[in-house]
Amino acid sequence: MRGPRLSGGPAALVHHLRGVQIDTISVLARSHELVAYARLGTVARKKIEAAYWGPTSDTFEYWSHAACVLPIELWPAYAAKRRARIERGYRWHQLKDQKKSCAEVVARLRVDGPLTSRKLGGAKKGGQWWDWSEIKIAAEWLLDTGTIVCRERRGFERVYDLAERAIPEELLRLELDDDTYANVLVDSALRAMGVATAVDLATYHGMHVNAVHAALKAKPPRQVRVEGWRDVAYLSRDAEAGLRPGL
Repeated sequence: MRGPRLSGGPAALVHHLRGVQIDTISVLARSHELVAYARLGTVARKKIEAAYWGPTSDTFEYWSHAACVLPIELWPAYAAKRRARIERGYRWHQLKDQKKSCAEVVARLRVDGPLTSRKLGGAKKGGQWWDWSEIKIAAEWLLDTGTIVCRERRGFERVYDLAERAIPEELLRLELDDDTYANVLVDSALRAMGVATAVDLATYHGMHVNAVHAALKAKPPRQVRVEGWRDVAYLSRDAEAGLRPGL
C-alpha cells in the first residue's frame, strides 16, 4: 500500500517514520528501498542509500521490531535493550572465546578505523549465509551490546565502528533508565503512526506491552475510539492538531 507522500526527500524519511526495516531479501528491490519508493515516488537508489548510510546521515542501525535504520537521537532509548543483551550474555550464534574475539575486534577498529566484517577477518566460515565466522559473531555481539555501531554500509555490508567514536558525545553519555526509555520509544512510535493501540505501539519499536502500558499511564496521550477496532487507541499530538475543529 502506498503511504502518504512526504516532503524533504529521503533524508527526512527515517526521522519521519522513526525507523525503516532492513532486509537482505530482494525481489523488486530490498524492503528499505520499497518504503522509500512508496513514500517518495521515483527516487534514485543512491539518494536512498545516502540518506540511510551516507556520511551526513543522522542514523544508526539497531534491533527495533527487527533490524532497522533508526534516527540517531534514539540511540539512548535503546540502552535498556543493550543492557538486557549484556545480562543475557549470548546471542543465537555462540563464540568459542568471547573475551579474546571481542578484544580483537575492538583493537582492530581502534587502530584501523571503521571496517566491514570482511576487512576484519571474514563474514562467513564458508557455508550458508548464517554460518558466520568467529570475528563476525564477535562484531555482531559488540553491536548488540553497544560497544560498536553501524552507521554506514558498503555494498550492503555493515561497516562497524566504535560507538565512542561514531555516536555524538552528548548522546553517548546520555543513559536512560527503563521508565524514561519506554516513554521515549512510545512517543516515537505514536508520532510515527498518528493513531495506535498499545499493542501497535509495542510492536513498532519491539517493546514489551507492559512497558507501553506503564508509559501510557505515566504520560497519557488522548484516547480515541476507532470504528472497527476492539481496543482503545491513542492519538499523537501532531495527529490531534490536524483534526477538524469539533472532532
